[in-house]
Amino acid sequence: MAEARDMLSANLAALRRSDAELAERLAAAEPTSLAWQASKAGPWTATLEHDGRAMWLASRFDPEKEAMKLVGSLDYSETAAVVALGMGVGHHVLALAEATRDRTLLIVFEPSVPLLRAVLEKVDHTSWLGAKNVLLVAGEVEPSAFMKKTEPYAAVMTQGTKLVVHPPTRQRDPEAIKVFSHTVTESLAYFRTNVATALVNSARTCQNLAWNLGLYHAGETIDDLENAAKGCPAICVAAGPSLVRNVHLLLDPDVRRKVVVIAVQTALKPLLDRGIRPDFVTALDYAAVSKRFYDGLPDLPDVTLVAEPKAHANILDSFPGPVRVIGSSFNDNLLGPLARSRKGLPSGATVAHLSFYLAQYLGCDPIAFIGQDLGFSDGLYYCPGTAVHQVWSSELSPINTLEMMEWQRVVQGKATIRRMVDVNGQPIFANEQMLTYLKQFERDFANAEQTVIDATEGGVAKRHTQRMPLAEVLQTYATQPVPTLPEPAAQLDIDRLQSLLALLQRRVREVHEVRQTCRRTVPLLKQIIEHQRDRARVDNLFARLNKQKRRLDTELKDAFQLVNTLNTVGAYRRARADRAIAAAGDDGYERQVRQLERDMDNVEWMQDACDEVLRILHESAERVQSQLAAHRAARVG
Repeated sequence: MAEARDMLSANLAALRRSDAELAERLAAAEPTSLAWQASKAGPWTATLEHDGRAMWLASRFDPEKEAMKLVGSLDYSETAAVVALGMGVGHHVLALAEATRDRTLLIVFEPSVPLLRAVLEKVDHTSWLGAKNVLLVAGEVEPSAFMKKTEPYAAVMTQGTKLVVHPPTRQRDPEAIKVFSHTVTESLAYFRTNVATALVNSARTCQNLAWNLGLYHAGETIDDLENAAKGCPAICVAAGPSLVRNVHLLLDPDVRRKVVVIAVQTALKPLLDRGIRPDFVTALDYAAVSKRFYDGLPDLPDVTLVAEPKAHANILDSFPGPVRVIGSSFNDNLLGPLARSRKGLPSGATVAHLSFYLAQYLGCDPIAFIGQDLGFSDGLYYCPGTAVHQVWSSELSPINTLEMMEWQRVVQGKATIRRMVDVNGQPIFANEQMLTYLKQFERDFANAEQTVIDATEGGVAKRHTQRMPLAEVLQTYATQPVPTLPEPAAQLDIDRLQSLLALLQRRVREVHEVRQTCRRTVPLLKQIIEHQRDRARVDNLFARLNKQKRRLDTELKDAFQLVNTLNTVGAYRRARADRAIAAAGDDGYERQVRQLERDMDNVEWMQDACDEVLRILHESAERVQSQLAAHRAARVG
């Protein structure tokens, strides 16, 4: 008994370094009764009662050989993450932990907390419990919690994730293995969407961020909105098909003054067409085509656009009302010493997520959603009256109806469409993108301190929400007028614009120097490879390399960081190369050649990134000059 306590204590002490909550759950659990014995080869094995017979959790002959047979064929040069489905006694996990070390993420799932407790009383797993590359998951797993736990490793998991199933666990608890495998697969789909978007749109996103620098640096922040509507109900309005079912309830002036209305940009025109003016509109779309949501709008002095600075500049330029811009680490890094302390919001996958985060920031409680279908309610993609319908109007005919064009829009992505059940128990279609957004919502709702209400009255069901008709939400919670919300200034700060222009001109010079440094680095790397066996010459070349690197890390630090931000493809390729090098096990010289070739590839991608940064900075400076000229002209006028 004392020996079991000591072993458990050591294992849990190791686990607490990474997951104190799970360690406490294991400490409080009642262990499963296992029959332990030494295998013929020596290591421990055990049996438990299953369906009236003894089930072996590991080989009675040679558990370690069995473990290597299960995991020994994995190619770690192509595998960035391994998911072990089932712990058993843990010999295969010990083998995986030894093989993966720090270069591969290892996720270990054991469906039975009591069984895991019993194993940790007997077998020493301190070598991997608490390791920085290992995540242990036990018991029933909430998908949103798993996503939150693994999201920091999203880029790693998308580079190759392999599932390894422990056969006795699959036999003992097949449903748990099936459910967790599905959770992993769905999370991977979400991560792939985000990583692919980041890789493809990195330059475009940074361009938008830089183009909006004038408004970002010299305009209004969201700082004074924090808790400005504390305890007031918020209605987050999306543009799903079911919006027509209840949005009219916001037309009542008495109701309207008692709720904060936050609309996504696609819902703005449908609201205005119905005589409803939201308090806020949210925007984050990076594409220029998003400007169509703002074409033909009247002056909106009482409607504030809250935008991520990565939104296309056309949106922020064309909005006919006050604009507030959220914090951005990229812009703050670019501004360097000019950056001011400012509040930000979590990064959302959609404007609907951004609306939710804004409602939380305002202190609103409860937060209700309408028009947030996340599915094709009634076979439709959009709420009637959106800007898209106006674009389609020239193509309509008795044969080509609006309903027909809606359905064509739905089936464009038919390969990813899935049949679901809506909130009313009726069949509904949703695509993979919508379900990815649903997962992020459910993760956010699970972590929210506020009451979250699904008042959409259509679409797919959303976990961690209360389902309630909008009329009931308003009757229950819209009981007091919302306080007067802070108004942003109408003009940009000209002094800030002038200092920004000078900074951009300096950044251009610095990035030119970074590019020249990259050009000088490639020949040095080639010479090191060519003269690798000439130690004196190589030492001299490395000294020259280190001199260049020190300059990048000190004098050109801010500019170098900007270039690295755009070098997403190079960083992704470098991570893959690092994993292949670690798995190859080459001798010292061959390993060094691979590392130098990796570095040359990365530096060449950095040169391309420098060219992109220079283009973006020149364009940003031109926009700031135009803003200064407009400001001076307005002052003279």
